[in-house]
Amino acid sequence: MGKTMTAETNMRCDRCKFWSDKEVEIGWEAEMIGFRECRAVRERWAIQDGANDGVKFYPGDDDAGEAAWIKKRNDALRASRAYVQDGSEYRAELVTGPDFFCALFQSS
Repeated sequence: MGKTMTAETNMRCDRCKFWSDKEVEIGWEAEMIGFRECRAVRERWAIQDGANDGVKFYPGDDDAGEAAWIKKRNDALRASRAYVQDGSEYRAELVTGPDFFCALFQSS
């Protein structure tokens, strides 16, 4: 009998379109061991800021405006299924090995 294909054997980062090219600078340690950046998992602030398009809210606005703004941002995070965040909110990335796998996999 042949080998059964599972998420672990089929949905690997090295087979995913979101796994970065080798040219992306992620640090020499990661490069030496064959790791790359996952571009499917985005920074929290980028997801939420993108969700704000079309929703205007300014501090001091009415509660309904604030609630709509917060809901839209939280819905965007839920839809993303994962995000990265660092303390400074300057830059964060998820770096994975070739045999890591996840629910965001899309064949390259």
